[in-house]
Amino acid sequence: MKLNFKRPFFWIALVIVLSFLLVMTFSNQGFYEHYLQQKKLAELEARIDSLKKVNDSLSVEIELLKNNPEKIEKVAREKYGMIKPGEKVYKIQIEE
Repeated sequence: MKLNFKRPFFWIALVIVLSFLLVMTFSNQGFYEHYLQQKKLAELEARIDSLKKVNDSLSVEIELLKNNPEKIEKVAREKYGMIKPGEKVYKIQIEE
């Protein structure tokens, strides 16, 4: 079968097919938009996984602070500078 480029039907069909491809590629519901949405979805899923890991570690930290006196003491000493009665704190200053 030989293509006849002189017939108007060929050019009309070509324009219709190309128009269809352009619309399907660049419209709001086209292939490119679908690609962008998939990429955004993957980024959001990665962020959700990261936040779940942070949430799990914070849950463990909460449980330790509720049930572990050593952990409470460690936080009180390091974060708040608290000491036990009778203890002395020595601060060493290094001069440059």
